[in-house]
Amino acid sequence: MKQTEQYVRQATRGLWGKARRELKTELEGHIAERCQEFRLAGLNAEEAERQTLRELGAPAQVSGGMLDVHAFPALGKAGVLSALLATAVFSALPQGLAQVQSIYGSFPNTGPASYLDFEQLKAAIEKAGGQVNGSASNASIALPGAVGGMNGLSESDWPGVSVTQNGKTYYQTDALLYSLLSSKLDVRISGWANPVVNADGAKIAIETSDWQTINWLYASTLKMSFSMPRDDLINTPYALIEPQSLTGRLNFKGAFQKAAVYALVIPKLVNWTGMDAKGKSVGGFLNLLNTTAQAQAGSVQFHVPPDFKDYKLYSNPSEFQKALEPYQQLVTAPVAQWNAQHPAPVLLLKLSGHFGPDAYTVVSPASVKKQP
Repeated sequence: MKQTEQYVRQATRGLWGKARRELKTELEGHIAERCQEFRLAGLNAEEAERQTLRELGAPAQVSGGMLDVHAFPALGKAGVLSALLATAVFSALPQGLAQVQSIYGSFPNTGPASYLDFEQLKAAIEKAGGQVNGSASNASIALPGAVGGMNGLSESDWPGVSVTQNGKTYYQTDALLYSLLSSKLDVRISGWANPVVNADGAKIAIETSDWQTINWLYASTLKMSFSMPRDDLINTPYALIEPQSLTGRLNFKGAFQKAAVYALVIPKLVNWTGMDAKGKSVGGFLNLLNTTAQAQAGSVQFHVPPDFKDYKLYSNPSEFQKALEPYQQLVTAPVAQWNAQHPAPVLLLKLSGHFGPDAYTVVSPASVKKQP
């Protein structure tokens, strides 16, 4: 990455010793992480590097800001660098990626949840030939071909259906999907950065490159498919999606299709301490965590929990379901966490983006290889 080397060299010009080493390490780490995010969004290595450096702005801007630490020591190195990087990200988003960002988090009346910018979503629905009535807290949505007219949810029906943050209003992603599916529309998601929700030909553009929001959209196709009439997964528990807890990385190589979306379905043991009538310690139940990623040709990288390492890939959902059976009831947990003796049963899936029984196909464990 010659461009990065040149950039870092120029950005650290004028600094010496420890200050220069610290900034060099910080910049290289940020650049590597941001490049990886752009790679996951579909850019090749050269494009990802170019876009990352463009975000950061001129090297002199970074170097000058760090020199200001000597004049304003109370701010400190981390404060100056964070301010510079934040300014660069919001002022120089690359062409082709969204200017409108959706949000993910835990808000009043909700657990972890994904929200879409309501004004952007309303404009996208209207552009697709649909109609939105009411505010985000009481919205009704109609699209061409919808059965039963307008569908929607209010705050009284679904607490937390909307939130306001920094003066902007957001609409819960699940509420949009619920409205479309309730209208008996055939719904499919395509693309990665700035994905499109296609409802019987009406294309709703979701302007976001935020991985957590995109992960939620695609994982929702699994969540709903797990409750649909597909015998091999009919008893699988509700899918829990927690992108904010996924800080590790897991890499696979194999016959992965470029730009296709894949998912790992990972069981999560949740334990609590209690006593039964005989004084025996009880607790433990199971949820599923879905983490999705867009593949490069021949490889894919997933966000996973930081301590996730002991697992076993299964070749079909029936075997996966059988392996989960001991953990599905609110009983004494066989293990507190997955380990080499009790590896986590895992499914690797290729997603169609379709809300239906064809939402996924299982990727054979024999066809992939884990990479460090």
